[in-house]
Amino acid sequence: MNKLLLSLAIFASAAFSADLTIRATDYNQQYAQRYKTIVLKGRKGTYFETKTDGNGIARVQVSEGDIYSFWCDGITGEFDCGFGNTLAVQMGAGSGTWEIYYDDDRFELKGVNFATGKADILPNSTKILEATVKGLQKYDTVNVEISGHTDIVGGLEYNEKLSQARAEAVRNYLIRKGIAENRIRAVGYGYSRPRADNKTENGRAQNRRIEISIVN
Repeated sequence: MNKLLLSLAIFASAAFSADLTIRATDYNQQYAQRYKTIVLKGRKGTYFETKTDGNGIARVQVSEGDIYSFWCDGITGEFDCGFGNTLAVQMGAGSGTWEIYYDDDRFELKGVNFATGKADILPNSTKILEATVKGLQKYDTVNVEISGHTDIVGGLEYNEKLSQARAEAVRNYLIRKGIAENRIRAVGYGYSRPRADNKTENGRAQNRRIEISIVN
């Protein structure tokens, strides 16, 4: 989901910090990622936070002589928007630019699990669901769709009903936690939107999922 194209041109200076400009857009470089929180984490334990403006541009000073990964704030919490890449800021660095390309309008709720063949949410799903609650509280003007997806085992009608029931179970959880019901819709897609090959167990496991997407 997250991809980084990093373009860095740093010019020498005697300063002990580097001035970085971050430009964030979607994958197709058509839409600015506006008012998004971006965190730079250094291997030495340093932590720098910034936020993009209405044009998707943010500026931040970071310490020299460290290696940074960077993270973006999404509706399900913080995620690695550098796609595992890191930036080494050398001593004597002056200024540079990061170009970040990522989309944050759709997430899989990894860790949401159900009883086999049922819509009963298992207790080990709490962590990701609570992170989603916090994200929806933070971005309180966002409306979302909770979508349920299945593998092909059991047939069309069975899986459409199961995916709808599971999506509604997640929606109901969020509502019980205080999220306004008119902000959330639940849709079951059955096995109509597979992510992987249903002929393998690994593929079927990937296809059984819950996703959340921003709809406004």
